[in-house]
Amino acid sequence: MKYSEMKEAAEKSQARVNLTPEFYQFKQNGDGFTGRLKSFSEVQSGLTEGTYLQYMFETDDGLIKCAFGKATDKEIGALIALGRVYNVEYHGKEKITGGRSVNKFKIYEIDEGLLPKSGKDEKVPF
Repeated sequence: MKYSEMKEAAEKSQARVNLTPEFYQFKQNGDGFTGRLKSFSEVQSGLTEGTYLQYMFETDDGLIKCAFGKATDKEIGALIALGRVYNVEYHGKEKITGGRSVNKFKIYEIDEGLLPKSGKDEKVPF
C-alpha cells in the first residue's frame, strides 16, 4: 500500500491520531481541564532568564500543552507522574513580594482504581 493510500484508509477508519498538541491558556478563574499526563519538558523562558516546565495532557478534546509556572512546578514536581489522570483548575494570580505575581492552581490526581466500573469495557461473564 502506498503512503497516500495509507493516509486515506486511516482517515476513513479513524485510525490516525493527531500528535500535535494545542496550547491551553488559563485566562480566568475556573478555567481548566481533565486529562492524562503524557509528557513534560523543560523550556527556556523568553521573558525571564529561567526555565519552567511545559506539560502535555491527553484530554477528551485531544492533546494539549500548558505551563503552570515555576512556583507550581516546584510544588507539584515530586508528586506528579506520567500516565496518571489529573484535573487542573486555575484560580487566578496571587501577588507576592516585589510586585510580582504567581499563577494559582488546584491540581487533583484522579485515582482510576477507586472509580466505579462503567460496564463499557467489562467482559460478559458467559
